[in-house]
Amino acid sequence: MFVFPSTPELIVWLLLAVSIVTAISSSKPWWSLPLGLTLISALWVGVLTPIGTFVVIIGLAVAYMTQKFSQSYWHIAGHIFVLGWAIALTIHALPGFHNLLILEKVITSPDSVPFTLYFNLDKPMIVFGLLLLLPNMMGDKPFVWQLTAKQWLGIGVGLVVLPLVAMGVGIVKPDFTIPSWIGWFIFNNLLFTCVAEEVLFRGYIQTQLARKLPIVWAIIFASLLFGIAHIAGGVMLVIVAALAGVLYGLSYYWSKKLTLAIAVHFGFNLIHLLFFTYPLLKA
Repeated sequence: MFVFPSTPELIVWLLLAVSIVTAISSSKPWWSLPLGLTLISALWVGVLTPIGTFVVIIGLAVAYMTQKFSQSYWHIAGHIFVLGWAIALTIHALPGFHNLLILEKVITSPDSVPFTLYFNLDKPMIVFGLLLLLPNMMGDKPFVWQLTAKQWLGIGVGLVVLPLVAMGVGIVKPDFTIPSWIGWFIFNNLLFTCVAEEVLFRGYIQTQLARKLPIVWAIIFASLLFGIAHIAGGVMLVIVAALAGVLYGLSYYWSKKLTLAIAVHFGFNLIHLLFFTYPLLKA
């Protein structure tokens, strides 16, 4: 069932989309104005409560203050707090958010399990907190398509091989479908899901691990954590998601731009939706 959002509700997520695009387009915090308007409109519409507003503000405030402390116990404690805050928002464990139901148990094909889609307000907030914590995460130079031919080939091969692996472990099968709600899926998956997950797993976790470990291990560990985050879909999905994480991690490492990792992540999700049973093959 498709649940069409009201105009005021839609305005909230359009403002959030502007905030996200602004955040990933510039190393400057120009996103603060549209984010402020997002929170005000969300409070007005009722999808955010005063408690939820406090949750957002305290996370952003701690992230900002932590970035000001260097090499101190407060710095370490701040990183731990903000990471815990981000994980809690990602798994929808903090109060005060009424995420918007868009699709309820829709069936993309006869062989797929039901799919439910929410426009989340809590999870995207981690983008702004982690950008305050690591202001240079997005890079201060415009994206230049200067990957080598082998690197582009590696990304292309990865996008082909990953669905084959998913087929091999029995969680999807070929099934070409263009659902009527694809526009809503693209809007949500690209701007809210992929951006938030790449900022957390590649922009923050992989970057922090790479400061202490060789890049290979940083990518592997970040990818394993990314896979574990998909445990609700079963062990086989964890394996496929972890392998996908390696591809996204390499895209980030090769380009030094998180925008490429976001694009590759979204590309794989779109291929999955269009050409295979989505979200998973029915048992």
